[in-house]
Amino acid sequence: MSHVSWRRAPALLRQTCVSTSFRRAYATVGADRAYDLALQVLESERNDVRTEIAELERLEKDGKIAEKEHSLTKKRVELAYSDLANHAAFASGKVDLAKDVFASMHHRRWRSFLVPQLLKLEEEHRVIGDALPARIAPEVNFEVNFQNTNWLCPYGQPVPPVWTLYSPELIITTGDEKLRHFTIALVDLDRPELETQSYEEWCHWLVTDIPVQNRLVIPGGSSPLLQPASDSVQKSLAGATFVPSQPAQEPNIPGNVIFPYVPAHPPASNPRKVHRYFFAVLEQPEPSLKIDIESVKQQAIAMAEQLKKEEGKKDIPMWQKSVEGEGEKKLMVRERGLLFPTTKFIKQYGLELKGHGFFTAGWDIHTPAVFSRLGIHEPVYGKIVNQTPTETVRQLETATELAASLPAPLASLSTQALRSLNYAERPRVAPARLATQRGLEAEARRKKEAGAARKKGKQEVARPPAGLKKTPRLTALGAAAMVRTKDGDIAQGYKGELVRSVKDKRYRYKNV
Repeated sequence: MSHVSWRRAPALLRQTCVSTSFRRAYATVGADRAYDLALQVLESERNDVRTEIAELERLEKDGKIAEKEHSLTKKRVELAYSDLANHAAFASGKVDLAKDVFASMHHRRWRSFLVPQLLKLEEEHRVIGDALPARIAPEVNFEVNFQNTNWLCPYGQPVPPVWTLYSPELIITTGDEKLRHFTIALVDLDRPELETQSYEEWCHWLVTDIPVQNRLVIPGGSSPLLQPASDSVQKSLAGATFVPSQPAQEPNIPGNVIFPYVPAHPPASNPRKVHRYFFAVLEQPEPSLKIDIESVKQQAIAMAEQLKKEEGKKDIPMWQKSVEGEGEKKLMVRERGLLFPTTKFIKQYGLELKGHGFFTAGWDIHTPAVFSRLGIHEPVYGKIVNQTPTETVRQLETATELAASLPAPLASLSTQALRSLNYAERPRVAPARLATQRGLEAEARRKKEAGAARKKGKQEVARPPAGLKKTPRLTALGAAAMVRTKDGDIAQGYKGELVRSVKDKRYRYKNV
């Protein structure tokens, strides 16, 4: 206003004070005009693409399309990508990814959003360093879907172990028509190893020689090593939020299954350990990958025999021994650990890492059902801190008695039943008390009187000294001290119980 004369000010105010309805109408007209212009520009570009497609189709008729085929597909995708209706359909999620335009949209979303999220979570969970040598962006779009996980599993999401009872549905998208062969491995990066007191990689699933041409869908639902669920197992899963359904028949897995699928079963540990389950998509140099699994089995047998000899020589407690029953042998527990870690497996067979992902899982109250279905022993790892052997034995006996008296499996009990089992009196901790000179004297006097009473066989009746003087004004302490009563009275002279209680109250908070 300082740069405008006062004579012009009313005119400027009249120009700026436009009615609200007029401004809204003007803004609407402007927005519509901008939208119409954008549609015109978009339609002009679409016409140019249509012209290029027509030229490429003419070359196709003339038999000159061999080197132009990729360009023709690319232009068709570009034309469909500029159609707003296709974007709305893709956002709804109800599209056929076999169509080139929707496959292109899906690939762009994976590359721009999901891959950065995956790399970030791999750094946070230290997958980079433990399984990957460096930050490696995947080249192949690898999608994993356990039941009830909505295809978000391989991007570092937590999955309850029960949800992994059956193998997930997999989709491998290479983006080209060349026939390529891959190996898929699912590895637990955090399996405890008692013999080395460390963690080792353990293979849950290994499939080789998988042929992929542009896109391959591997059906889920495989779990051939699971035993039928007993009544107790079904009751233990009654409180689970979700239990996957068993497929009608075993799915057909393309390729060569080296290790059948085993669901995640992280053991209980103290402190609690969250396990990382790593997926690796490895491209093979040849259509067939030759893995000598028999030599791995012989190596596992030799290791088991050697360990048995060493445990026989030493006096090792039962809970520190390695247990290997029929279920462990059926699962090939040792063999699955000998063939890995991942970096060793890649170097040994000349593979190339093209895709990867991971999910996490930790022990919960329903995990014992997975061990029961697999028919293997459930270990418990951890160290009891600051406990004597007597306390440890007492806790084990208490836990055994409690487990024997349970009315049903722990996972199937109601909240009210768990509360009744856990009911106990709250521990009472003695309040902190300041040690004073008066308090020490009173404690010494109590001990002396108790010793004298034990010698005489009765409580001593305290008598005041002969030369006790009267005071003109008696306090509560003085009045209690001057009382001379019969045997058994609560006062009992100046050394009685009441006197001691009054003294304790008086000098409790004074450091005298």
